[in-house]
Amino acid sequence: MRGDEVAPHTDSSVLWACGILGKVHGLRGELYLNLAPGGLDRLSRGTEFYLGDRDPHAPEGAERVVPCAVTRKGGTDQRPLVLLDLAATREAAVALQGRELFAAGGDLDAEPHYRVGDLLGLAVETVSGRPLGEVSDVLEAPAHEVLEVRAPDGASVLVPLVDELVTLDAACGVLRVVDGLLDEPDG
Repeated sequence: MRGDEVAPHTDSSVLWACGILGKVHGLRGELYLNLAPGGLDRLSRGTEFYLGDRDPHAPEGAERVVPCAVTRKGGTDQRPLVLLDLAATREAAVALQGRELFAAGGDLDAEPHYRVGDLLGLAVETVSGRPLGEVSDVLEAPAHEVLEVRAPDGASVLVPLVDELVTLDAACGVLRVVDGLLDEPDG
């Protein structure tokens, strides 16, 4: 589970992105869920749900979250449908399109987490200790996030942010990339 999957929240639990509410399906207010990476798993494991809502009084890009209940889950793994207590009619569901659905509680509370902002500026090195640079950006991709690492010579290197390739040593403030993923410099 990765950083930009986490949303700010006033409770002690962390919110994990399930996806963005899409088109309305049928007359009862069901909505397609455009899944975030790992969103289907979070939808099934979460016990509490929230909708992201733009806060006009917050700094640009900030969201507040509104509690909701997922009263029905359906559809397919590729095109899941959700019915929310906030959308009793098709018209109410239309008003929710484009908002992000978050999950919390249950098994999700035990997942390790961090925010994207926590990764920016961190040193990146190989497991064997070869310095690669520092994180300059975290890019969202369909399957997982991608680290943009700025090398000491100014070049950018993209590294898939997946558990099998990258580990976070929070105590040292370093991201470690498996040996052999990136070419050794000539010299």
